[in-house]
Amino acid sequence: MKKLFIILLLLGLFLFHLRYLSRAFDWDSCVYALNIQKDRIESAFFNPHHLGFESSGLLYWKMIRSIYPTTDIMFFLRLRILTFSLFFLGVFIWIYYKLYKDFFLAVVLAMVIQVSQAFWFYSLHNDTPLIHSCLMALLFLFTIYFLRKGLNQKHIAILWLIQLFSIYFHQSNVIHFGMVPMAIFLSPNRSLGKKLRIIFIYLTCLGAATILSYLFVGFIILKRGLGPIDEKHFSFWMFLYAAINRWGTSLGEDKNYVLYFYRGIGDAFLVFQNVIPKLRVNLFDFQNPKHLPYNLNLLFWIFSLSLGILNFRTMWTKFKPEILIMFFWLVPSIGFYTWWEGYFFEFWVGTIIGLWILNSYILSSFQIKVLPKFSNAILHMSYSFLFIFYFLTNFTFSTLPRSIGPKFGYTEGIQGPVEKLAEESIYR
Repeated sequence: MKKLFIILLLLGLFLFHLRYLSRAFDWDSCVYALNIQKDRIESAFFNPHHLGFESSGLLYWKMIRSIYPTTDIMFFLRLRILTFSLFFLGVFIWIYYKLYKDFFLAVVLAMVIQVSQAFWFYSLHNDTPLIHSCLMALLFLFTIYFLRKGLNQKHIAILWLIQLFSIYFHQSNVIHFGMVPMAIFLSPNRSLGKKLRIIFIYLTCLGAATILSYLFVGFIILKRGLGPIDEKHFSFWMFLYAAINRWGTSLGEDKNYVLYFYRGIGDAFLVFQNVIPKLRVNLFDFQNPKHLPYNLNLLFWIFSLSLGILNFRTMWTKFKPEILIMFFWLVPSIGFYTWWEGYFFEFWVGTIIGLWILNSYILSSFQIKVLPKFSNAILHMSYSFLFIFYFLTNFTFSTLPRSIGPKFGYTEGIQGPVEKLAEESIYR
């Protein structure tokens, strides 16, 4: 019955999202679609920071056209992202339930993740953040699940594949190399020496596979060289997004990392406005509709994380493996993305998934053993309220407006091709 419920829930979510599928067009989503539309393997590997995104998209687009001849590429690419997000939610519900034996909590927590702004927006948008973020969350969940099962060689091989593909879908996921090694270190029935050997082999194989993949794509597929330092040089392709001043580590600007962090992660929970890093919280004008949702969101997380600090001993006793492995997920994410381009909410999709899972550990640590049903009811009601709050806010001010007619963001230099992409016959 539980599996049937999950299937019906995902079907309902699919139909709902299909009705309100994003019609937003921006530079990234259009360039990725155009790279796939060119139907050339060179274009599918043009972006070095996500080898798997356009290349798998090209295979998917070929499959779609072999089944149903169409030119509505953006629609079907959005459908691809939506399908993966729903697949993730289904797996999340099942694994979380298997781990913590609370099916209702698993469902409502998955729904809270779903209606958080960054996850919801990128579930309906042809862009890179969602797939690799979901892969990192699946890596965490399966790591915990397999650790409880004993973490045998088959489990480690599965985790290795998930982590490798997470790197293929976004280069930055190399920063999370410590998650599985920590699980290996925590695994029972192994000596310290054997654990260290397994960790060494795991990381060596992961590093070798990643490096060889980039060398193969760069030198063999794209025919890059090691001659003059120009656009044909391998290093220029490999570090494209660091080599162009427009992105990430660009020089000549003052960076307020605290403000960047708050703005990016704040937008990841609630409706984003634009890339201008400014605070929308105003506790001195608390009830003003312009500030109220952001005030409530900030206070909730301050209150929640404070509870976690106060009750850390209980959390540590109950969720020690989870906390240790999550440390290697969330801390590198927060540090790196704040430094890179913290004000863009796309970089915080995976982080908010991790924070919601952490939040569930915090609130679950306050459960009263002599009153388990009462404790569960409080927990379920809390997340149900959070679901309603985030759903109403983000649907009203983000999802609904972006589902009505084409919405054009930054498309400088590709206006013509973008207008053609926007003329999708399937919407007529």
